[in-house]
Amino acid sequence: MKRIFLSLLLALTCLLSACKEETHTNRIYVFSQPGCGHCEHAKAYMDRYYKNYDIKDMNIREGSNLDYLRRYARKFKVSEQNLGTPFIILGDNYIMGWGAEQQKRFNVLAKQFSPKK
Repeated sequence: MKRIFLSLLLALTCLLSACKEETHTNRIYVFSQPGCGHCEHAKAYMDRYYKNYDIKDMNIREGSNLDYLRRYARKFKVSEQNLGTPFIILGDNYIMGWGAEQQKRFNVLAKQFSPKK
C-alpha cells in the first residue's frame, strides 16, 4: 500500500512539473484551432500590436497540444465542459475566448512580458 501511494505521488509530481518545465517565462501561449473565428481575431490582434513578443500558437489539433491545453485547464481549474478557444496563457493567468473585454485584459497582462530583442 505504501509503495502504491509513493508511486502515485511520484507520478503526480512528474506530471505537474512537466507542465511547468515546458513553460517559458517570457512566452505567451495561444491555444487555438482551425475554423475558430475568435482565435483568428485574437492572433491577428497579437500580430498587429504584439509582433515583437514571444507568442507561440498551439493548434490543439496537432501533436500533443490538446493534452497541454487540458493540463493548463486543470491548473486553472477550468472544467473540460467549459473549455474553449482561444485559450491564452500569460504566466500565471489565462484568458479564454476573445472579445473587447478579453482584449483589454490581454493588454493589461501582456505588460509583464518583454518584447523579443
